[in-house]
Amino acid sequence: MLIDISASGRPISRTEVSEIETLIGHPLPAQYVDFLLRYNGGRPKPNNFRINGFYERPGIGNIQVFFRVDSRVRSSDLMWNFKEMNLSGRVPANLIPIACDGSGDLICLALFGPDTGQVVFWDYLDERDEPTYENVYRVADSFSEFIASIHSAFNEK
Repeated sequence: MLIDISASGRPISRTEVSEIETLIGHPLPAQYVDFLLRYNGGRPKPNNFRINGFYERPGIGNIQVFFRVDSRVRSSDLMWNFKEMNLSGRVPANLIPIACDGSGDLICLALFGPDTGQVVFWDYLDERDEPTYENVYRVADSFSEFIASIHSAFNEK
């Protein structure tokens, strides 16, 4: 379970979250909004999570940073990532990147469609010419489930 978040961003307001939702064209899940209002991104400790179906068995991912609203480091900024990944057509249109690992992979939230609310892992090394779910793997059914699943180590069976 998530214990600590360091390097959080500045406090943000519900008005700022509403502006983001207007810009992206979809509401954000309530649990994720609560997370943004409390932390506004940052580095989680612990930071490991399971990735379902990654390389024919559950893989292990890690979170380098949750993206912030209005970050001075643009690669850690929520809206910069949305513009770079969604508006340029690199990830499926229903996903919004909310975090990354240290290798260019993304942790995303599904904002609409059959997997609305799910947290997924987007594999950068298997990126396609057109956005597809062939390089997307389910992590959790909700943001709350995702946060609850974060651990420092896993016992492999």
